[in-house]
Amino acid sequence: MRVDDALAALERIVSSARRGGSGLFAVVTGYGSSGGTSLIKEAVLAACREYRRLNHIRGFLDGEKAADLLSPESLAFPGLAEIPVAYRRSPNPGVVFILV
Repeated sequence: MRVDDALAALERIVSSARRGGSGLFAVVTGYGSSGGTSLIKEAVLAACREYRRLNHIRGFLDGEKAADLLSPESLAFPGLAEIPVAYRRSPNPGVVFILV
């Protein structure tokens, strides 16, 4: 998937979730090629910041931060308790959690 495709899919998912009420979902962004930065993940995180600023979502959390319960990002995420405990023990940096 290309960045533009991923952002279009994210927009559809967020819009659908907003129509259906609140809820937590995960977006698989991947790790990036050759262990580098994932362009899709960076674009999804930037889009989430904008969605949050516009109040389209209640919050988002990079999967890397899900295990660190005392990080500022985790503490600020209103859906932290909804992330399964098993996941928090084995975080996945190729995922972004989004709360609508």
